[in-house]
Amino acid sequence: MTDSDSGTGTGTSQRTQPAYTLVARPDEITHLVCCRDASWTRAFCGSEETEVNPAATVACAMCVERAEEMLPGCFANVPTLCPVDGNPCPDEHEIDLRIAREAE
Repeated sequence: MTDSDSGTGTGTSQRTQPAYTLVARPDEITHLVCCRDASWTRAFCGSEETEVNPAATVACAMCVERAEEMLPGCFANVPTLCPVDGNPCPDEHEIDLRIAREAE
């Protein structure tokens, strides 16, 4: 993690190596993680990941189910609400910036 504040860009700690591998596999199922999580390694379904696949178009059904259990209707809101804390998720631009900082 580059920032000590879970990716919002205001922290001061530095990471020396990329945390994730960036891949482009549109046919693969992607797992969902909390966008504010300091480590994007554990998905909502419990899967441990070290890759970020922004090209994927299908989300893991278990991840979606778990997120909906935590906050029913979280994906139906605009903006999307975080199933962990109920606050609006960062916009796609902020997520893309974090991916750029974190991936090799």
